Amino acid sequence: MTIEIGVWIALAVSLVVLAKTVFDFSRRNSTQAQRIEPVLVGDAVAGNDEIPVVARAERHRLVKNSTVELEPQISVNDELTQQFAANEELETTKFFVEPATVSNVTALPTRTEVILSADDTTNEDEFIDPVAMSSSQSKVVEAQDYVVLYVVAGRVPFDGERLLKAVSGYGLRFGEMGMFHRHEHPNGHGNVLFSMARVDETGAFDLETMGAEFIPAITLFMALPNTQPYVAYDTMVDTAKRLANEFGGQALDQQHQPLNRQLIAHYREHVMEFTRHNLMSKAV
Repeated sequence: MTIEIGVWIALAVSLVVLAKTVFDFSRRNSTQAQRIEPVLVGDAVAGNDEIPVVARAERHRLVKNSTVELEPQISVNDELTQQFAANEELETTKFFVEPATVSNVTALPTRTEVILSADDTTNEDEFIDPVAMSSSQSKVVEAQDYVVLYVVAGRVPFDGERLLKAVSGYGLRFGEMGMFHRHEHPNGHGNVLFSMARVDETGAFDLETMGAEFIPAITLFMALPNTQPYVAYDTMVDTAKRLANEFGGQALDQQHQPLNRQLIAHYREHVMEFTRHNLMSKAV
């Protein structure tokens, strides 16, 4: 009997301890749940840190029933496209705007206009030798001998317009056979001392097109006999050297050798010898 009472007492104590343990556990869980459980604020909830929290079921309902349209994201390509479209619109606007008239800008004339301009171009008559143009037969064709020099351009051919002005300054005038002739007087009067021709198939110049041409080489030659052989030769050599220096070219003899002092003296002696023999033949 005593044993049974002891067993029931032990069982009762165990139940009491178990009940207390369960009660304490439930109470602790309830306390934690109160700390974690958010407080509803309107349709949303807020935690202890006052951060609004929406319940999962409420979030599903809001997503399902929401009618708010999100603003579409603009990609980089879309932004560039919009920029290009804006630029095209600006360019189109500029295209149709009538330009303002500017009064302080002077239009540059073309090369043809420069040639035809009375201010920048010497009168064509100043290049022409009327005596040679009216001659029926040139003394150049009747010559017995010639002294020939060449002036060859450097990297760049002779500019026809510059060459025309240069030879005019040296006293040459355009005349018979489409050549330039240097007379005893720079104004075109007197006998022909020497002439200038082109070194190409034509050999002749055309005043109408010369200003727009580029000429690789020219030749200067004097006919023998000559009324003033020494003056003619010295003037021709001087003109060849001047043209070569002015245009960056080179003066050559009739054998296409660079013209130097020895060659100049050699051809001058040839002119003297020819003149002496010519005078002796006339005296006989």
